[in-house]
This record gives sequence, C-alpha cells and structure tokens, in this order.
Amino acid sequence: MIEFNATFIVAMLSFVVFILIMNAIFYNPILNMIRKREEYINKNYNGAKEFVNKANEYSIQRDTKLQEARAKCRHNIKNIVESAQSQANEKTHSAKEQSKADIQSKKDVLANDEQKLKDTVRSTVVKDLASTIASKLLGSDTSVPDVNYDIVNKVMD
Repeated sequence: MIEFNATFIVAMLSFVVFILIMNAIFYNPILNMIRKREEYINKNYNGAKEFVNKANEYSIQRDTKLQEARAKCRHNIKNIVESAQSQANEKTHSAKEQSKADIQSKKDVLANDEQKLKDTVRSTVVKDLASTIASKLLGSDTSVPDVNYDIVNKVMD
C-alpha cells in the first residue's frame, strides 16, 4: 500500500516549492498577459461596437437627408414644371389671341379692299362694259346714261 515516509514528505515539499516558483515565474506573468490581452480585445471590441452604432446612425441620418432632399427636389421640379406649363399656356393663349386679332385685321383689310374693288368695278367697269355691249348690239357708239346698280349689286354679291 501507500507508505508515508520522509521521501514522500520531501517530494511533497519539493512539489509545493515547485508550484510556488512556477506561480511566481511562469503562471502570474502569463495570466497578467492574458488579462491585458482580454482587456485590450474587450476595449477594441467595444470601440468597434460604438463605431458600428455611429455608422448606423450616420447611415440613417444620410438616408433621411437623402429622402428629404429628393422630396424637396421633386417638389421644386414640380413647381418649375407647373410654372413652365403655365407660362407656355399663357404664351400660347397670347399667341392665339394675337393671331386671331391679326387674322381679323387682315380680314377687315381684305374686306375693305374687296369693297373698294367692287365699288371701282361698279363705277367704271360696269358702265364701260354696258356701253361696249350696247355699242356692239346697236352698232353705233352709245353711252349708257343710267346704270341700275341694284341688279349689278345682286350679281356681284
């Protein structure tokens, strides 16, 4: 069985001394390095989490600002398009009114010219034509003293 003698006690004491020396020389420095490394890793991990959170916040703010800017741009474009359309409608309406007025004035001028031409034709050409027809029919130079312009007006109108 197991004997407890001096060798066992010496072995036990040398094992305890060995553990104490190993603790002082090897385990404590390694444990300190492990703790420092864990603290460093935890600090960097927490810093990275903060940066990720800030990046997410900035991303959300950027998206919000982009949406606001897009909405503002759409609104501005809509206003500009509406303004351009109203200006185009006004110019079109003004041009139509101007062309109607120009057409009406040209029609009036043409009607006046037509009336003047008809009056000229009635006064000179009809009388000359009537004289020429009468002279050809009668064979002699005759003048027509009175021309019935009512009949001529009915024919010309």
